[in-house]
Amino acid sequence: MEWYWILLLLFFGLIALMFTGLPIAFSFMTLSAVAMYLFMGEMGIKQLIMGMYDQLCNFNFTPIPFFMIMGEVFYQSGLISRTLDSLSKLVKKVPGRLSVITLLGGGVFAALSGSAIANTAMFGSLMLPEMTKRGYSKELTTGSIMASGTLAMVIPPSTLAVLLASIAHVSVGSVLIGAILPGVLIVFLYIAYVIISCILKPSLAPTYEIEDVSFKEKVEAIIKDLLPLGFIFLLVMGLIFLGWATPTESAALGALGAYILTIAYRKFSLKLVLSTLVSSLKVTGMLLLIIAGSVGFSQILAFSGASREAVSAVLELSSSPYVILSLMLLIAIVLGFFMEQTAIMMISLPMFMPIVHASGLHPIWFCVLFLICLQIGQLTPPVGVSLFTMKGVAPPEVTMSHIMRGAIPYVLLNILALVIIIAFPIFVTLLI
Repeated sequence: MEWYWILLLLFFGLIALMFTGLPIAFSFMTLSAVAMYLFMGEMGIKQLIMGMYDQLCNFNFTPIPFFMIMGEVFYQSGLISRTLDSLSKLVKKVPGRLSVITLLGGGVFAALSGSAIANTAMFGSLMLPEMTKRGYSKELTTGSIMASGTLAMVIPPSTLAVLLASIAHVSVGSVLIGAILPGVLIVFLYIAYVIISCILKPSLAPTYEIEDVSFKEKVEAIIKDLLPLGFIFLLVMGLIFLGWATPTESAALGALGAYILTIAYRKFSLKLVLSTLVSSLKVTGMLLLIIAGSVGFSQILAFSGASREAVSAVLELSSSPYVILSLMLLIAIVLGFFMEQTAIMMISLPMFMPIVHASGLHPIWFCVLFLICLQIGQLTPPVGVSLFTMKGVAPPEVTMSHIMRGAIPYVLLNILALVIIIAFPIFVTLLI
């Protein structure tokens, strides 16, 4: 059988299983088991089981539960509400003020949590009522909340970045560090868009009286609420950057630091510990099941020669690495319309990474660009998870049409960020 038929059968077979309602993890497992048996018989099943075991024993996955614990601690303890209050004191008469605060808060919380869904739900419940009361446009309101949530996918520490680096077989620490400046760039583009839009069309965000805050209160807000959170971020990323700790060790220290902060703010309880551990365990278990199920996909590509032939075919299309890069990123964006981010990584990275290396592209640079493509998929219908999370926390008068229209500008801004980072790779390579 020709290699392209193998790829098509695997891809559409996986899509068909997912449309039956079978969870992603078990869709991968079913397809992998059937394909491995057809290719290699009983030996294929044994090879699949051994591959699953080896993959799950990969030490690169160990930061994931600690990053999940960090996010859950800040989310469930309510510390992020203090952060938003402090940002409100610092951000004064800016066009689209509440949207700007939401995006800044999203950037701060993204540096402490790896969950885009949790971020969107949290900012939706906290900021949506206030923005609605102030007469903000439904599109501006929902768009900024969803965008603030998706920042957690790029700004480290990101569980998706850890997962991506592990699947791509590149340094987890390098991907996390390489994503810092692109994350800052995306936040800047988001905020600039909100301010410019509200200047051009003031009706999007009507102005209102803001209570004066003294300089002393601003300093207190920074010292009491923002600096401790900044210390947690520096504790995690600074140790990785300096090479003093592995990503796993830094993540563990970050989780410990989050619990210590809850003690300092008198939010600590045994119920909080149990709840955060259970929540992080559920998400980590789900991710590991997906990883285990996807192992066979990579093995089939290798055994059938489809991966090797696909690399050769792509390299024959063009001698320009940028054309090849653009094609791979476009595929990732298109897949984001129909598939969940983890599934996209499992399907495409085993094929893309050999092409990246053969084309002479910087693997960390590519991984960060790929991460932004996955972020775009979070905001695009019909399966953009942030869209449905937003609808779940929004009142009935906020329709899916409002939510989708609100997401479009941020999709375009992410594409602009891709173009800038492709033109200036130093955004990724400067710190690594």
